[in-house]
Formats: sequence, C-alpha cells, structure tokens
Amino acid sequence: MRCLPVILAVAGVWMFATEAVTAGPPYPLKPKLEFDESSPYAMIVFEAGPQTITRDWNIKVYAFDPDTRAWKNSPLKGLAIFTKIRAQPEGTSFHAALVSPAGTYAVSSLNTQGFWNACFNGGTKAFQLQAGKVNYIGLLDPKPVLEKIFADLPDKTQQKVLILFDTPRVALTPPAQRENWEADAASFIKERFPKVIAPIVAAEPMEATFEPGKSILGGKICERY
Repeated sequence: MRCLPVILAVAGVWMFATEAVTAGPPYPLKPKLEFDESSPYAMIVFEAGPQTITRDWNIKVYAFDPDTRAWKNSPLKGLAIFTKIRAQPEGTSFHAALVSPAGTYAVSSLNTQGFWNACFNGGTKAFQLQAGKVNYIGLLDPKPVLEKIFADLPDKTQQKVLILFDTPRVALTPPAQRENWEADAASFIKERFPKVIAPIVAAEPMEATFEPGKSILGGKICERY
C-alpha cells in the first residue's frame, strides 16, 4: 500500500467540520445539541489549517495526567478522535467534540490514511478543558507534521502501521495569537449548533511530553497507560 499526496480544491476563509468524530457519548454532535454551563461535559473546539499534501488526516486528543505523563482515557471516556479532516488549499475549518470527564487533555498523535502516524511523545500540547464551556484551543497546522511523515517514513507499507516517534511536534497557534478567534468560534457555534449557549473560553496550551508504550505483541506504540 502506498501513501499518495492528493490535492483538492476547497474554497473559503473557514468552513464547517464534516469529519467523523469519536468521543465519549454523546457523539457525533448533532445540530440540535443542547449544551450550557450546567453540563458535566466539556466542548473542545479547534481550527484546522490548510494543507494539500494528502486527501485527509486524523488527530487524537486524550485525557492526560501531566504529573505521571500518562494517558487517562478509556474506550468510552476521555477521548476525542477527529477523523477525515479534509485537504484544503487555503482558509481554516472548525471542528468540535464533547469530552467527559473535563480536565487536562493533550494531543497524542496525527495520522493519515490509517497507516502513517506521527507520535508527539517528544513534544505536544496539553489543555485544561472546563466543564460547561466551549473550550477553544487554537489553530492546529497539520502541514509541518504531514511533510515530516512523507519525508521520514516509507511511502509504501504492506498493511503495517508506520509510526514516527520523538521528532514530530504539534504546530499550534494558541488563542492569544489568533486575531478574532472568539468571534469566529462564536459564528461557528451559532451556525452549526444554535442551541449551544455555553460560554466560549480560551484553553491556552501547555507544553508536555510522554513516554511511548508497548503493545501486547511487544511492538512500540504511541500511548502508554
């Protein structure tokens, strides 16, 4: 199997998310979603930057313990996996999910086409996600990581998952450096989820690292629990 670049023409300054999201229930988010300050869930929102390197990409965000540098998610709690974020030559797209429990989360890895992965164990971003809030974490730029995947991993695989460790870094512009982030996030929420009335807050990123894990077969994997 070969990883091939795909260039798609997508116009617009910013657009709505159309990717699938895996998170602790309720998921996926529906237009009639009701969400306010009384909710035990936290909403995470980010912008995805443009890229034309591959047709789509995926990002994993998990509950994280910064003291032990270990992941705290389970199959149904403490995770948000955004999949099939589409290529676009310009502009940004907004993406959202609900997570439970609220607390500290971090970006684990980015991958494309299921087999090519960049693990952020050497340097990632963590966030404090507040319950009953729309937590905007900033603009995530996939391009540098995708370029590194294509440069450092083989472009063919026989159904084997390939993982790049240690050197990939999350390219994230924090809310404080994003002009008009609050107005843009509010517009996205109003258009996509008109019944969401929770306050929008900035979840400023914190630097974090973590140790990779081992699979039951002895191979090296991204997450250690």
